[in-house]
Amino acid sequence: MPSSRRATPRRLLRPATVIGGLLLLLVVVLALLAIPFLSAPGHAEDARAELTAAKDALDAGDTEAAVAAVERARSETDDLQGSVQGVGGDVWSWVPVAGGPVRDVRRLGNALDQLVGVAETGVRILPQVRGEESTLVDNGNVDIDVLEGVIDDLREVSTRLADAQAELADVADSRAVVGDRLAEARDQAQGEVAPLADGLETIDPLLDHLPKVLGRDASRQYLVALLNPAEMLYSGGTPQTFVPVDLDRGRLSMGETVDLSTAPGTRQPRYWKKVKGNPLHRGRMKPALATMAPDWEVSGNELANAWRSLRGRRLAGVVVIDVVALSKLVEVTGPIEVPTLGTLTGDNLVEKLIGSYDDYPDPAARKAVNRALAPVFVERLLSGNDPVGTGRVLGEAADERRFALYFRSPDEQAAFDGLGLTGRLSDTEHDYIGVFTQNKVPSKSDYWQRRTVSTDVALREDGSARVRMEVEVHNDSPPYVQPVPDPQQGYFTRWNTLSIAPFLPTGATFDSVEVDGEPVETSPRSFFGRYFIRPEVRFAPQARHTLAVTYDVPAAAVREGDGLAYRLALDPQGMVDPQDVRVRVAFPRGYAVEDDLPDGWSTRGGRVATYTTNALDVADSFEIVARP
Repeated sequence: MPSSRRATPRRLLRPATVIGGLLLLLVVVLALLAIPFLSAPGHAEDARAELTAAKDALDAGDTEAAVAAVERARSETDDLQGSVQGVGGDVWSWVPVAGGPVRDVRRLGNALDQLVGVAETGVRILPQVRGEESTLVDNGNVDIDVLEGVIDDLREVSTRLADAQAELADVADSRAVVGDRLAEARDQAQGEVAPLADGLETIDPLLDHLPKVLGRDASRQYLVALLNPAEMLYSGGTPQTFVPVDLDRGRLSMGETVDLSTAPGTRQPRYWKKVKGNPLHRGRMKPALATMAPDWEVSGNELANAWRSLRGRRLAGVVVIDVVALSKLVEVTGPIEVPTLGTLTGDNLVEKLIGSYDDYPDPAARKAVNRALAPVFVERLLSGNDPVGTGRVLGEAADERRFALYFRSPDEQAAFDGLGLTGRLSDTEHDYIGVFTQNKVPSKSDYWQRRTVSTDVALREDGSARVRMEVEVHNDSPPYVQPVPDPQQGYFTRWNTLSIAPFLPTGATFDSVEVDGEPVETSPRSFFGRYFIRPEVRFAPQARHTLAVTYDVPAAAVREGDGLAYRLALDPQGMVDPQDVRVRVAFPRGYAVEDDLPDGWSTRGGRVATYTTNALDVADSFEIVARP
């Protein structure tokens, strides 16, 4: 009998249902694959914190703690990479919309991986180059093999930094869901990477030449000169004490220390090969005047030539450092014991060595002190105890024009010039302040020289300018205390006679020259494209005199859209008491100075900008923009 039950019709799976189920399954799978991504930010932040801890430990000199921190950073980074670079990361990176942030997270992870690699190389190198366990420098000798290994490591670091920068450059400015959060992380990382990469790019040319400079291929001789800023030449302090140094495959040997006052043949004028184009070398000269040129690329060459005329040996280069810079080096490397003067520290070295002639009146004893002191610089320079601190001090001294290097080889000179270590004058094509004095009557009175340079710049629409510069010099010497009348020259005099030399911007020409308001006839000369004058002025104790010059600059400013950009470069002279500088710039009527001004500059919202510093310590340059 037929059943009375009605059959239930079979449901067919519609395509939409099938697709929906697959999508649901895909979402579930992707969610499972994305679980490791949840831990990525924590690993990244922990790795970053460990790298910061490593840096702090290195700054404190705790290499062991730095190594441990870098190892922890590596562990966190490996966990991060494991979470974002696996199958889940591969799959998610191809998902529409969500794939973009995933790819950026992976790029940030790759960049962090490279930075931890840089840190690992750094803590591996550091014990070789710093501290008592250093294998790079031992008792003043440089191990060339270790040096070349360090150079290879630095090249590896440079490659890692370039890879990190490439990864960061591909991170987008904004992504769906996460917005600009990844871009913020990118920018922060780039802020850390860029200075390191730029620094290595700067020193890269040096890495090619450094082993050769240290005598890897052949023995080399250099001349180290100690400068006394109590008696100035245009280049800085007068070089009075010298020590020849030989480097043979990094092994150091020092020759006899001499001074130009007592060494045979140094007091007589003589001929040596002139640096082509140097207007300050004329005929026979005393070797003590070889370094008159304010640019050490010229003066270093002249000094090397003068030394060859004295000793008959061709130098590979010259190293100069003044007493002020030496005092800062002593701050880093520790006190020194010197006959007669006792313990010299960074705080008392300058005063005891060149500011207290009255207390140690025997010139012969003083010269013996100088001869004892000059080798100390070489020993401290190559001690290896604190190369980071030593490098920082010498870099700052080079910026202050108190330390400079000169090399015969043009390629080596260019490599060190790229680091700002050659004492070369600014090569600006715009406005420039470079005022240098030279002690004309042998004395040590520049110890008390106080100088203020003021310029008033009137810009024209075409960028040219009329400039009035005033150089006020104060001979701030104390009362004379010797039991005989002041001879107005020599070690103890309070008098001073100065040749005051303002060097103009390239292409500028003098219009007028005055001393204390009285016109002075002068004959400007050219120093490699810069005109300069050097009137001679005599200073009684506590006297003040002012040299005023007016000149025209053809391109003090350049057009920048509808505005004018005034550009100024300043070079200091290595004085005991650095000069003050005052600058007033007036743009054409109808212009207003932009508010975003460099440090030291100010404006009241009109067309005038002013700059003031009470101590021009370092070479500097500025750009000031005004618009209609």
